[in-house]
Amino acid sequence: MENETDIRFITRKWAPAMGGMETYCLRLTEEMAKTQKLDIIALPGKSNGDVPSAFSLIWFGLKTAVRLLFTKPAKIVHIGDVASWPLGWIASLRHPASKIILSAHGSDLNFATGQGLAARLYAGYISLATKLLPGATLIANSGWIADLADQQGFGKIVTVPLATDVKALQAPNSHNGCLFFAGRIMPSKGLSYLVEKVLPLLPNPPKIRVAGTVWDEQEGRILKSPLVEYLGLLAPDQLVKEYGAALCAVVPSLTKEGFGLVAAEAAACGAVVLASDHSGLAEVVTEDIGFVAAVDDPQTWAATIMKIHDWPDEKRAKFIASSMRTAQDRYSWDRVARDTIAAY
Repeated sequence: MENETDIRFITRKWAPAMGGMETYCLRLTEEMAKTQKLDIIALPGKSNGDVPSAFSLIWFGLKTAVRLLFTKPAKIVHIGDVASWPLGWIASLRHPASKIILSAHGSDLNFATGQGLAARLYAGYISLATKLLPGATLIANSGWIADLADQQGFGKIVTVPLATDVKALQAPNSHNGCLFFAGRIMPSKGLSYLVEKVLPLLPNPPKIRVAGTVWDEQEGRILKSPLVEYLGLLAPDQLVKEYGAALCAVVPSLTKEGFGLVAAEAAACGAVVLASDHSGLAEVVTEDIGFVAAVDDPQTWAATIMKIHDWPDEKRAKFIASSMRTAQDRYSWDRVARDTIAAY
């Protein structure tokens, strides 16, 4: 192809909107731009951090489709999320030699496994993608998502775990005796489970410091517990301090997670991590990163917290130094960029 672009990256998830997919698209393209020629077509979020309106999404899709029909070809057309696959299809019709890449995140494919009319319609929509883009490569951010992609009919699948910019410069040398929870305060994230089912099993239960925003008012009532100290939404530098200061960072998600980003962040900041033993979380929290426990086994959660509490200082320091180094090496954006380019 003459006058072609190396990589055309198309996404409806972009700053100033805030979220995991937005961070992925922004940081991946920043790293790839250091070695590759990129043409980025992105829909910015709202200035207050919210996602674009439905009208903006539809207009972006139509405008980008027309642009793809008339723009010069690209060797690679990378679509930032599976739900936007029709743009990849249009690009392949206009320039059949372009290689189509789809990035898959947790909600992209997991919603298609649900019940109800909306989930069934979405499953049909995803099934159509596998038929119209049989040669596309799907990049999954965890093995669990890769398995979902395989079950839903995608043929070429590559797993590229995510990364984090939240990391400490040096390992902490002490802890405050508290647990630390970071994330959305909603039933699926398991904060109430931890406070009501796990902490009562502990002698002299530690307090749990909580950072995040309330997404469910009923779940938010747990913040009134005397065992909870609510910190609100923290800036990245404050998160680093809280992770490193905690006795243990807990990630008690009750439902499937595409990728355990909070767990990766915590370990990279020098926290001892205890997370739910399922989906993408268990892939992040390997034995050299932290500990896992089944969500229906509060006794194991309590026993693990006690074990971490009882560690001698030397054992804790040795574990944290190793796990922090491992997490920072494993979950870096330059590694994500290298692995993604290799998948091309």
